[in-house]
Amino acid sequence: MAFTKKRTMLQIFPPSLRDIWDKWELRFVVLSSLIFQITLVLLGNKRKHRTSTWLRITLWFSYLLADWLATISLGVLSNKVGDSTEGDFVEPKYVIISLWAPLLLIHLGGSDTMTAYSMEDNELWGRRFLSFIVQIVVALYIFLRVWTDNDLNVLAIPIFVAGIVKMGERIWVLWSASSQQFKESLFPDPDPGPNYARYMETYIAASHEGFLVDVQGLETPSIGDDHTHAAAEANIIPLPQTDTHGPDEIVKIAHNFLKTFKPLFADLILSFQDVLESRLSLQNGIGEEVFQVMEVELGFMYDLFYTKAAVTYSFMGSFLRLVTISCNVSVLCGFFSIQKNQYPKVDVFVTYVLLLGAITLEIYSVISLYILSPDWTMLWLSGHKNKVTSHMMRALKKVKNKRWSSSIGQFNLISFCLKAKEQRCSIVQKLWCFMFGKGFRKKVGKCSLVRMIIDIYQSYQKYKCTDIKIVNDDLKNIIFEHFINKIKEVNMTEEVKDEEKVADEIKRFCYHRGNKVLERFKCSAQLGWSFEGEFDQSILLWHIATDLCYNCVSGEGADTNSGQNFREASKLLSEYMLFLLVMRPSMLPNGIGEIRFQDTCAEATEFVKDRKSIKRKKEAFEMLLIVSSESENVHPSQVKGDRSKSILFDACRLAMRLTKLRNEDEGETKRMWELITQVWVEMLGYAASHCQGIHHAQQLRHGGELLTHVCLLMAHLGITDQFQISKGHARKKLIRK
Repeated sequence: MAFTKKRTMLQIFPPSLRDIWDKWELRFVVLSSLIFQITLVLLGNKRKHRTSTWLRITLWFSYLLADWLATISLGVLSNKVGDSTEGDFVEPKYVIISLWAPLLLIHLGGSDTMTAYSMEDNELWGRRFLSFIVQIVVALYIFLRVWTDNDLNVLAIPIFVAGIVKMGERIWVLWSASSQQFKESLFPDPDPGPNYARYMETYIAASHEGFLVDVQGLETPSIGDDHTHAAAEANIIPLPQTDTHGPDEIVKIAHNFLKTFKPLFADLILSFQDVLESRLSLQNGIGEEVFQVMEVELGFMYDLFYTKAAVTYSFMGSFLRLVTISCNVSVLCGFFSIQKNQYPKVDVFVTYVLLLGAITLEIYSVISLYILSPDWTMLWLSGHKNKVTSHMMRALKKVKNKRWSSSIGQFNLISFCLKAKEQRCSIVQKLWCFMFGKGFRKKVGKCSLVRMIIDIYQSYQKYKCTDIKIVNDDLKNIIFEHFINKIKEVNMTEEVKDEEKVADEIKRFCYHRGNKVLERFKCSAQLGWSFEGEFDQSILLWHIATDLCYNCVSGEGADTNSGQNFREASKLLSEYMLFLLVMRPSMLPNGIGEIRFQDTCAEATEFVKDRKSIKRKKEAFEMLLIVSSESENVHPSQVKGDRSKSILFDACRLAMRLTKLRNEDEGETKRMWELITQVWVEMLGYAASHCQGIHHAQQLRHGGELLTHVCLLMAHLGITDQFQISKGHARKKLIRK
């Protein structure tokens, strides 16, 4: 019986290529692992203040491949040394490559500037811990398999120490940043409260002795009295004047607040006293300075979630960093001094590259964390004032330290629909329609692969229509003054001493979603219907209406007294909120925003498609306003029903109502833009306070979101439902009669 020999996949390649791969496979994979580690160290900290998609893709690719290649390298090494021994003799080429095993453990320990790509990686610390144990066992197997009385084998021991230290640091950081452990680390010490059992024993004993026992409460100071307010004022941390103080003062203030407001990211409750102190500290500040404090705080939070800051910026972390660098340097010196004639020159070169790479990465990590991102260093130096630290502080102040991207995403619905129209009229689209009928396309659309490709393409089209704008100081001041003015109104109507009542009123601000601004401007009767639906519906309504007013209403929107341009601010916030709805829906309250968006886009695209003369956005707006003005008495829902969730012409009605609120007077135009801007700020605050802490933490790795800064600002001012007024222990005493 004849058997056919199976042809393997590798036999497709010529024998010469297979020989080259067998010879260079291990060297290529090990050096590739080092290259990806270098990428992570160089770029890991940049995503803190950059929104680049290419940076995100590069880091994601490097993060996955760095660990994967190091693991593969250990597997290839174990296979090669498995058959390396013949009796008591070990070939020198296997002895030198065995030194690579502990060097790969250093790679698996990860870079100091990026321990986790996302928050989900922190949750998988247990799986990572188990895989690290297996990898250490494999490295030890390789080491023991080729062990001889050789100087090179002895040099592997310090590298093992450095590798295990690095891996241990990474596991500890991942574990401490996991949601459950992070939350538990914020719990106060266990408090059993007053001893109820002993109290009742005394009560029963006194009753049995014939005493008439009465329970009376001890007088304790209430939350709203003078004592509480005075205690809060005593702990106020005043904001420094930027022209007389350096960034070290801002860093100290931000770190002080960080201890208090960490619970926000674990969805825990803040204490009333802490919120009161932060509100009194910030309410007299300037918007740009207050936002700078928020930037530093969120920079600290990023470091705790995604880097080894929790270890590095401690005495033990500094000691361990000294240990790892010393181990690597000592091994490099030892390797340089021993005889290497018996080893392949290529492997000697690769070993030098790996050792120098490990040392360089350690040194650059220290420079990156301590000098290029100097907030933690400034914090430590500010607590140890002397001549040396003063000189170091002055040097660090000259370093440009970006903490977030200072930018917001922008998405315009009408511009997106106009581009969709152009794509539908493209040559490729016409060719597709000519080649395949409608029935065929419907059948193909049911295929999972085709649907996946279409979804990816649609996501790409949305991405192409996004824009990035800088968050200027004008916008920061508008947002800050909006909330401060609300707080001042409460303080004017309530007694200042009754802090509990004031806090309850301020707390309610996080449920305002634009309707309260209409009440203040006395426009609820005309515009209140725009907030009767779901929050995502209000976003779409006001986005389209703002865009219509921006392109069709003449006049400036600047306040000549303060220099604030409400017209530009309203456009920025309008397109930012729609960007969140389309690209970051998880950060907004639950709803059908994505369905409503696609239906509105479909109607807008159909409207533009039917009117072929429309080429530009302004022409589209003029046609929309003409249709809306001619059908003022016919509500869109009467014609469309409720099956379609489109709100295109409802938004046009809203725009018409907004334009009727002003006349040709320039001041009235500015008042309209101020109304629109204040509505958007209130909606921004509503979205910020209703976004879970985990979603805010996720966006820190994408350059940060303005929504996160606003959420933290509101919490500092007490505009959050994540705090409660603690009544303390109900202290009682027994009275025997």
